[in-house]
Amino acid sequence: MSGPQVTSIDTTIIDVPTRRPHRFAEHSIERQSYLIVRLHTDGGPVGIGEGVSPGGPWWSGESIEGQQQIIEHYLAPALLGTDCLDLHHAVAAMDRVAYGNDFAKAALEMALIDAAARVRDVPAYVLLGGAAARDRISLRWALPALGGTEVVQEAAERLGEGCAGLKLKMGALTPEEDIRRAGLLVDKIGADVDYLADPNGVWDFRTAAWAIRELEAIGVRTLEQPIDRDDLAGMASLCRRSTAIRLMADESVCRPADAVAAVTARACDAVSIKPGKAGGLLRAARVASIAAAGGVACYGGTALESSIGTAAAMHLFAALPSLPLGCELVGPLLLADDVTVEPLRHSDGYLHVPTGPGLGVRIDEDKLARYARSTP
Repeated sequence: MSGPQVTSIDTTIIDVPTRRPHRFAEHSIERQSYLIVRLHTDGGPVGIGEGVSPGGPWWSGESIEGQQQIIEHYLAPALLGTDCLDLHHAVAAMDRVAYGNDFAKAALEMALIDAAARVRDVPAYVLLGGAAARDRISLRWALPALGGTEVVQEAAERLGEGCAGLKLKMGALTPEEDIRRAGLLVDKIGADVDYLADPNGVWDFRTAAWAIRELEAIGVRTLEQPIDRDDLAGMASLCRRSTAIRLMADESVCRPADAVAAVTARACDAVSIKPGKAGGLLRAARVASIAAAGGVACYGGTALESSIGTAAAMHLFAALPSLPLGCELVGPLLLADDVTVEPLRHSDGYLHVPTGPGLGVRIDEDKLARYARSTP
């Protein structure tokens, strides 16, 4: 069955303020930038997608501005005339004209999947795995890498709303201060909460080995990407050393080949799945399949997407056979505003998977215009 062909693609950069500063290991953000993609077809449906760079190119090497340029000059022309239902052909067409640029490719693939699902009048998860394995996903709240009393208050409020656990960003302080801060949080909130710590790979191996013992004693259950993304041997060694604490790979596992390498090396107990870093929803699904086949748990990670990218990730996570660790899709809740007509539904610590056709969200044109970056 052939479908509508891609006729044009347009992009818009927007900058949306956050509710409070969000601190990573080495920088802080007070606004988040997105590249909104609209993919037009000759059959009528317009697919929407979103490029994201969490606080800038430090994480992936891709900036929002760079994503716009690679899409407009290389990727979009490669997709013109493509059947929007032939998703694998479209992905291959993008790979032929550009190596890497995974977040940019993910934005376009997202728009293609949205358009294709709208053509068939089904939710996007149908194209990603068939019937949804779950209609809601438990949410872990992410806390910044700095702050004291206000962070404890925020943690208590989110747990009171039903969030399944807490993620504490680390790396902005010395390792000793980070451990002390984690201990204070556990003392104030209680040891019966599922805690995850994430230093974004800034520790060396010796520090990480020490920190694992300290965090385990405090009651932290999961440590995400403690050392450099390229040190898979070090991750494997840490994994062998750890006992009760779970070691999660994020930056170390992006694409399917990374998942094969990590599973083979037994370098982690869990993997954070993110469509952007995988190069799209289809490749992220393969990462999840490889991880699960290797006995590695899947976790729904975030790049602080807006409701557009979050909806896409939710469709993927809804379609996975197993998602034992829930997700941290907190992006829309961290933003002071959003650009969709209706916000994603969040209640009792769960995100509810959209059920409308495609991604199940629509752009609010007024808000898009309000936050659109002016061009020189």
